[in-house]
Amino acid sequence: MGKEINRIRISKLYSENHVFEPIEFHDGVNLILGEKYDDSIVAGRKTNGVGKSLSIEFLDFCFLNDYAYSRLKKIPESILPLEENILLDLEIGENRLTIKRNRKEEAQPIFIREGKNVSFDKLSDARNYLSELLFAHTTGISIPSFRNLLSILMRDERSEFVDILECHEVARRIPADLTPHLYLMGIDIDAYAKILRTIKQIDDLTTIIKNNKKELTSGNKKLADVQADLNALNDDLSKMEAAIDSFKSNEAFDSMQNELIELESMLEQLRNKQKIVRHEYQKIKSMPKPDEIDDAEIEVVYNQFKDDLGAAIVKSLHEVVGFKNKVENFQKMLINQKAKELQIQLKELSENIRELDDEYATKIKILDQKGILKNLKTTLKIFEEKKRSSAHIRHLFEQYEKNTKKKKELLLRKSQEILDLDDLFDENKINQDSFEKTLLSIHEKIMGNKQSSLTIETINKANKKIPVNISLRIYDDGSHSVNRTKVFIYDVGLMFNSFTNKYHPQFLVHDNIFDVDQDTLVQCLNYLYEQEEKYSDFQYILTLNRDKIENEESAKLIKLDISQHMVATFTKEQKFLRCNYQEK
Repeated sequence: MGKEINRIRISKLYSENHVFEPIEFHDGVNLILGEKYDDSIVAGRKTNGVGKSLSIEFLDFCFLNDYAYSRLKKIPESILPLEENILLDLEIGENRLTIKRNRKEEAQPIFIREGKNVSFDKLSDARNYLSELLFAHTTGISIPSFRNLLSILMRDERSEFVDILECHEVARRIPADLTPHLYLMGIDIDAYAKILRTIKQIDDLTTIIKNNKKELTSGNKKLADVQADLNALNDDLSKMEAAIDSFKSNEAFDSMQNELIELESMLEQLRNKQKIVRHEYQKIKSMPKPDEIDDAEIEVVYNQFKDDLGAAIVKSLHEVVGFKNKVENFQKMLINQKAKELQIQLKELSENIRELDDEYATKIKILDQKGILKNLKTTLKIFEEKKRSSAHIRHLFEQYEKNTKKKKELLLRKSQEILDLDDLFDENKINQDSFEKTLLSIHEKIMGNKQSSLTIETINKANKKIPVNISLRIYDDGSHSVNRTKVFIYDVGLMFNSFTNKYHPQFLVHDNIFDVDQDTLVQCLNYLYEQEEKYSDFQYILTLNRDKIENEESAKLIKLDISQHMVATFTKEQKFLRCNYQEK
């Protein structure tokens, strides 16, 4: 049985200007060891450790990860210049190439193949290029993207290895994607993708239905009352429309419609002007009367000034009093004249309004036989508003019913698609059983028994956004340590099972997965030793703290020759990037 995917084999990770020691890899097990770093000495911002995990970050960077979420972004430029090229020599099938990428132009990596540079303007194009190399011999089946598949081959350490389906940093809350899992098991991922698309349509439609219902039931209405309200509104419209149609059918309508509207406009203007004039008239009427000075008071003041000023007083008392009376009479005349003018205006306005009102009443009486059209402009306005309201509610209600029906159809489609996927699972049952036997065999090697099970099943529940569940249960699982062991068993099982390895590139990286008890670590390493004796065409990269394997008891029990499999080792004195720094 031929493989559906090319093998990935990496040879060397290095930098153009030697910012770190090159790491050369070989077939089989590759160990990157590091001295345990004391987190208690970290103060303030996070400082770098010795470099085990960081070296894997550099490897993932060359495999075109998302730079925005990479730890490389946090390295100061003084330690790693933005222009510094990171290089990875590797083989994909029979194709040898070098991937060159730097932080300054992280979205434009360069591939060197057969001595020629292949440049890319977009990261997605570079990823597609690698995908074409990886799946060059794939025929007749759908394939995941390069990074999609790599997510399960190079799980992010920050995923904490809590579950076999979780591959990304826990804090990012990225939903589990079963595409690479199903592909490695030989399940048609198109069938799975089709269900996901249907679920997305259902979710989108559910949101629209919810918004429709919210608008229809505003004001504490019940949805059942909406149709009743709509019927009542339609009845009002029918009556108004009948009255308007009757009005329009009158022979006088065509000639009088404009006259009526013009009369309404004139009346509105006259009434507004009447309000203004009446307000001015009231202001004048409410003004206090001008002060009148008594003639006797004038005479006293006159005599006083006459005695003091003598010949300077040239006017007689009679003339002074006369002038005072003229001023007072002039003030009265002005006020009375203005009041009289306003009275005349009010009278004229009232007469004009009365005449126009009588004319309007006469004309509308001719047309409004039933008394429905009290005011033409107002009636037409109300009719249009009700008409728009009715059309909007009717449209919303029709959309609500249409979308509700469409959702039911989509739910039926989803159920059928899930049944189709169930059929694919049934057809693939022999291969699933084969994979489970491999997992049981690994479980027995590590845990000492076969108290384990693999479940692959579809889920058809409204609150489940992922329609498939893949669950591996192992002995005494649920704890932090045992969950990591479960992920190890599952991942290496996919690589070594006789069926799933047909879809596996025989490349796997585990960064700090073995935060487990010593016995489990020993058994896992011994299992890898046995696989290396049987197979030579795989590459497994593992980072470990030295203290995990350097105690005397563990060293005696581990069959794997640590020194021969160690490709890099880092200490506090000899770090991966050769210095201490604080992450940005």
